Amino acid sequence: MSSIDEKSKIEASVPGKPVAKVSPSSWALGLAVVLIGGLLLAKNLGVDLFFLDFHNWWAFFILLAAIGPLQLAYRCYRREGVGVAMLNALVTAASIIFVALIFLLDLSFGTWWPAFIIIGGLYMMTSRNN
Repeated sequence: MSSIDEKSKIEASVPGKPVAKVSPSSWALGLAVVLIGGLLLAKNLGVDLFFLDFHNWWAFFILLAAIGPLQLAYRCYRREGVGVAMLNALVTAASIIFVALIFLLDLSFGTWWPAFIIIGGLYMMTSRNN
């Protein structure tokens, strides 16, 4: 065991000293930033990533917006299992991801607009006001 491990165990066992915790939201956001950075680095190193056409690189920021609903879905699942609140959060995350993929993959809104009607129906089915 290293001296750093021993020091952290000693500090953690000191009464009255708060133990530092990593919040799930900062961890998820950090992971998202690391993944985006890794993809950009791979592209710069010559890795051919067909789905990374960077004329619309800004669409990756839309993907970041899906982290909140995904975390909410996870918390709802942990609290009450599969339920309406969890499914509603998943529909929200999926719709955000869908919009981001339309931009990232250069899909046509003219072709994919009926999917938004489907998403609207899923929202109605998972409404928390039932």
